[in-house]
Amino acid sequence: MTSDHRVLVITSVPDQIGPILTNRFPDLPIRVEDDADKVATVLDEFRPSVVFAIGGEPYPKNRFPDLLAYPSVRWLSNGGAGVEHIGTWDPAEKTVTNAAGVNAPFLAQFTIAAHMSANIGMPRYARQQQARQWERHEWPPLTDRKFCVVGLGSIGRLVAQHAKYFGMRTVGTRSTARPTDHVDEVFASKDLLKALDGAEFVSVHCASTPETAGMIDDAAFDAMADGVIFLNAARGAVVDEDALRRALDSGKIGTAILDVFRTEPLPRDNPLWDYENVIVTPHMADSISGWEVNLTRAFGDNLARWIAGDPLASLVDPARGY
Repeated sequence: MTSDHRVLVITSVPDQIGPILTNRFPDLPIRVEDDADKVATVLDEFRPSVVFAIGGEPYPKNRFPDLLAYPSVRWLSNGGAGVEHIGTWDPAEKTVTNAAGVNAPFLAQFTIAAHMSANIGMPRYARQQQARQWERHEWPPLTDRKFCVVGLGSIGRLVAQHAKYFGMRTVGTRSTARPTDHVDEVFASKDLLKALDGAEFVSVHCASTPETAGMIDDAAFDAMADGVIFLNAARGAVVDEDALRRALDSGKIGTAILDVFRTEPLPRDNPLWDYENVIVTPHMADSISGWEVNLTRAFGDNLARWIAGDPLASLVDPARGY
């Protein structure tokens, strides 16, 4: 093992994360930091060639470009799928990977459970319980109903697989239309409105890029079936929130499950809090117990490839943004 591999890990749970890597790579210089205010000093003192960072706590996402720009850093491993906070880089000089797919099975479980709960009417029953009201409602079965997945990446494909298990008619979008397991019809991203046409369930799982910003707009909502169950677990920027509220006000949306927003935390005065048919969750769709451990183990696998000179998994193309 050569001495030029030096790894800085930025995490809020150093006691959980550190031993995973130090035990696996006992001869590798590894520094684990949980204080954002010390990161600049650590960069100067330790001069890492590799940085693995999970955005949010303790290190804010808007400071990730500082990590990538530091002269000694050759590879930034982003502990999450989205990389829109990293900025731009020259792939000939810097390498960026993400954690796409690591916790995809759990986000897909959240997604399908949320859709099914909304279809059964659980939010309404929760309100009835608060009112001590005993009233039964019929709910429509899932078989043959149209389920549209916007973004057939690692998460979206698993969501489609779950929907197909219930006998739903699955459609979806990806950058180019090509056959995809568990999806009856695949559309290119440019044909989003065709994919959404008449969809009774819409699940958004695409990357946040300049091309996807605000693409779920008035026209997109108009294309969906009346009473659609709409879920966004991608990024808030993908959805035009003004159009979303118009679709809620008109009754176009039956239930909206929103895990991500343009501004997070969602401001207390945001009108979305006030809709009875909106379920707000705090960007937690894949926040399973031990999620940081899963990300770290995946990073460890990639670190072994880096040391061996093998191709990295989850390499991000800066031109595409994922």
